[in-house]
Amino acid sequence: MNILICDDLVDAVVQLTKIISLSFPDADIRAFNNAAEVLAFFRSGKKPDICFLDILMPGMDGIVLAEKMRNEGYRGTIVFLTVANDFAAQSYKVQAFSYLLKPPKAKEVIAILHKAEKANKDRDTAGIQIKTKKMTRFILYRDISHVEVMNQKLFIRMMDHTELEMWSSLSKIALKLTGEGESRETSRFAQCHNSFLVNMDNIAYIQGSTVIMKDGKNIPISKKYADFKKIYEKRLF
Repeated sequence: MNILICDDLVDAVVQLTKIISLSFPDADIRAFNNAAEVLAFFRSGKKPDICFLDILMPGMDGIVLAEKMRNEGYRGTIVFLTVANDFAAQSYKVQAFSYLLKPPKAKEVIAILHKAEKANKDRDTAGIQIKTKKMTRFILYRDISHVEVMNQKLFIRMMDHTELEMWSSLSKIALKLTGEGESRETSRFAQCHNSFLVNMDNIAYIQGSTVIMKDGKNIPISKKYADFKKIYEKRLF
């Protein structure tokens, strides 16, 4: 998960970051102490999965910040941090997912993150209609690990370790996954090798010139696609 925290109190940011890091060690956490920095970060093209926004901040408060983010197209999860529980009407207006009373308790933060993670997954129903040798079927993008060309055959490798063999070239399926199914700017798919197209959302980590997928598959990054790491980093945050 990509998580953003905004609170004008440094100690509050440190505390929340610690709680999240202990339970979600793979989370990418970005912390800010004022709303203006968050807006600048957001307008640079970064789209966090979950935003924890303090409501009472000097200058621009969390409610106004959330309104600006929503007006500029942000559809992610917003959780408000507050010392009082009397902001229900305002939080409803910006489609807030929940709110936490400060100082937040670890079990409450963890529960909200698990709930948000499930909600985001349930919302992620985008996919593609493909024609294999045996059938035509619809598959969800989130279930794809990577696409591979091997022995002049094309395979879509799924996260559950099944595979789908297709009558297609890698360039054609790449166009569908990075150009038609989703916009090129927001696509979760990118090519890292002449023989591989990967789902960046299902990357565990990158080590040197090797992509390690969450399903355990190791995929090489060729020199031709040296910019793949930058594309992945942009996707991350």
